[in-house]
Order: sequence, then C-alpha cells, then structure tokens
Amino acid sequence: MSEELQVSGIVDVRQSEIALLLEAGHLLMEMRKFKEAEEVFQGVAALVPHSEIPLVCMGNLAFSLGQKDRALRFHNEALKRVPDSALVHAHRGEVLIFMKKTAEAKEALERSLSIESEGPTALFASSLLDAIAAEVL
Repeated sequence: MSEELQVSGIVDVRQSEIALLLEAGHLLMEMRKFKEAEEVFQGVAALVPHSEIPLVCMGNLAFSLGQKDRALRFHNEALKRVPDSALVHAHRGEVLIFMKKTAEAKEALERSLSIESEGPTALFASSLLDAIAAEVL
C-alpha cells in the first residue's frame, strides 16, 4: 500500500483528511448551516495556509449568500496564496460578472483559461465567457 500524500501546514495532515473537512463544509452549506460551514472552511484555511482552496470555498459561500464584495475579498486573498490558480481566477470572474464589472470578469476568465485550457475549471470559465458574449449575464 502506498503512502498517502501529506499536506504541510501548521501541522502535517493527510490530503484525504483535508478533503473530508472541505466536504463537510460543503455539506453544511447544503444543509443551510452557513456559519458552521464558514467555520470549517476557516479552520482548513488556517491548517493549510498555502492553499487557495478553502478561501475559494469561503468566497463561494459568501457569493451564494449574495455577499459579492465579501466573496471577491476571499478570492483576492486566495490569489495572494496562489497567483496562478485557474480555479481562483474563474470563480473571481464569476463574482465580477454579477458585480457588473464585465471587463474585469473577462480578464479573470481569460487568465484562468491561459493557465488551464482543459478540464472542469476551463469548462466553467469558458461557459461564463460564452454567457458574457451572449449577453446572458
């Protein structure tokens, strides 16, 4: 049996445990336990301060609650951790669309695609760019 990848942060944690915590946060969101979900995401963000993923989760939670400015702050903070994260640029672009900042949104989405041109994140960014072009959003 191969060893599982350890994620270094405040303490070393197995990647599967980080994934489990993030999944718990998402389940809490689905259960409409937003405060608890944010607490889980904040905890993961503290455990793995180099990862952008928990900040993206907090941004998406804020966005789902209609807190666009707060969502953008989380995504901007995530970019400070990982400037070349296609995922962060895509989600940041989504928030900017709904803030009516179309030029900035297009720039973020195009940046996402320049980093990662295939896969689910690329599909997400491309779909948002298509929606902008079709003036759906």
